[in-house]
Amino acid sequence: MAVRPLLRRAAGLLGAAVLTLAGTLTAAGPARADFGTDYHDPVTATQPLTRPDTRSCTVEVMHDQPFRNGYGNPPDTPYTATLTPPADCAGPWSAVVMDLHGQVAGRQFDRIFSVRVGGVQVLLSSTPEPSKDGIEWSLEHDVTRYAPLFTAGPQPFSFDLANVTDATYTGVFTISASLTFYTADRHRPAARTADRLLTTGPFALTQAAPTAGRDLTFPQNLERLTAEVYTRGGGACEEFAYASAPDAFVSANPGLGACGKGPFRELRLTVDGRTAGAVWPYPVIYTGGWDPLLWRPVPGVFAFDLPAYRLDLTPYVGLLVDGRPHTVGIGVNAAEAQSNDVWTGQVNLFADVDHGAARTTGQLTDHRVAAEATVGTDLTDHGGGSGDWTVTAGRHDLARGWVQTSHGRITTEVRDDLVFRSAQQLRDGGNDITLHNGTDLTRTTTSWGGGPRRTTTVHEGEPLDVGYRTTHDAAGNTDQRTTMDLGYHREATTATGGHVTEHSTVDHTLRPTAHRHDGDATVRTGTSTEDYRSTGPGGPYHRTLGFVDGWPAP
Repeated sequence: MAVRPLLRRAAGLLGAAVLTLAGTLTAAGPARADFGTDYHDPVTATQPLTRPDTRSCTVEVMHDQPFRNGYGNPPDTPYTATLTPPADCAGPWSAVVMDLHGQVAGRQFDRIFSVRVGGVQVLLSSTPEPSKDGIEWSLEHDVTRYAPLFTAGPQPFSFDLANVTDATYTGVFTISASLTFYTADRHRPAARTADRLLTTGPFALTQAAPTAGRDLTFPQNLERLTAEVYTRGGGACEEFAYASAPDAFVSANPGLGACGKGPFRELRLTVDGRTAGAVWPYPVIYTGGWDPLLWRPVPGVFAFDLPAYRLDLTPYVGLLVDGRPHTVGIGVNAAEAQSNDVWTGQVNLFADVDHGAARTTGQLTDHRVAAEATVGTDLTDHGGGSGDWTVTAGRHDLARGWVQTSHGRITTEVRDDLVFRSAQQLRDGGNDITLHNGTDLTRTTTSWGGGPRRTTTVHEGEPLDVGYRTTHDAAGNTDQRTTMDLGYHREATTATGGHVTEHSTVDHTLRPTAHRHDGDATVRTGTSTEDYRSTGPGGPYHRTLGFVDGWPAP
């Protein structure tokens, strides 16, 4: 049973109290031989991709590639190859899908990996932690929006997974990757994608270097611009940023070993130094987080397919069409010093051009975007390593601009209303934790001119509740219980000319539990219930999964 991944993460989050469990947990065996040495392959209730029934061609770019040591001499990562779109299925395509299949056995941490095509990041993911007897898992990822890369011909392909193997951590990840190109026909027309793709390249944000940026030159006939941000918190603290304590509590309790900077994180996207939008990262929990028993076999929400956060930058187009370089930057909220370790990722930019004009012009007419979110902290320190705190954050932003195109003057307005709240209780030096986090994000984009008024509103809710308690009795028994309630809820509505033309919803909840007991008895048990519901153009979808000790519930 892989216990050390739990301890590795819990030590920085929960403090020295958790370290006292090391000897007990390492020496104990599982209550059931099949839980900890074997369990069901990872599975999820999320909706599979809807694939066109048109003629298709599959290109394999990586076959059973082993990842053993990403820090060796030489390292075995990143794996590189050339991706050549198939001539027999030439674009434009109705869809392009990337499929990954992996397997691993033994003992190993979860590992983060990235996939890039032509230098553009197209996937950010993580691996499951294996059982001793071995598991297999698969991932499908829609990469249709990156079609401009594929139409440009052969592209460099990069798969970066930094693993480590030694006498203790024996798991070698063996992974295959392929892309399937689906042709278009009159029933399945070509997908609408951007005309050009630009990227900042990878970034790393730390306290010493909280911002990064790159100069980019945009098409002079630019009409619309959308950014997507891949990002994750790394290090012992930033992986668990959502559970961090306020700095004042950390300073007053130095022996606790708790992470500081509070539970709120914001990454700000800037254009020529001006804040143009904000990303509030989802609290992704990987399969080694808190207690690995929580995630066998159902991974946490987004753990295998981390979000690409999308921001509409169209109001700023008028500033970017002069043919000169412009700096696109990314930064962690500097005023709150909100970073313990590092945030890494990449920014991609999707550019739509005016095919009827060589140049467009425009202007940013209204900019009421806060340089940073408003953050408030209410802290009560009870002493002795116990405390309560509530942290809130908010943004209410507006940006408006117009672009003069060959089909008229188009005005675009983007409104963001973002609200965050975290209420946490810490007791018994980190052995008793209660956490209630909630994020509500509403982003509204409205455009008019050159056609009917069009409004798209996307609302996202991101709840996370955690309960963790470890007790010790006079007889030397140790009991540890962890409960989670996490989810993702999304509703998107598009209205054209006052009539709703598109509507979709997602309601995804996951409730895992884990229990460990050592002393007079040995217990290793876990349960999980996952429910996924969605509506949209493809019709309604609903699936529920239940597991006990890594196997489907009877």
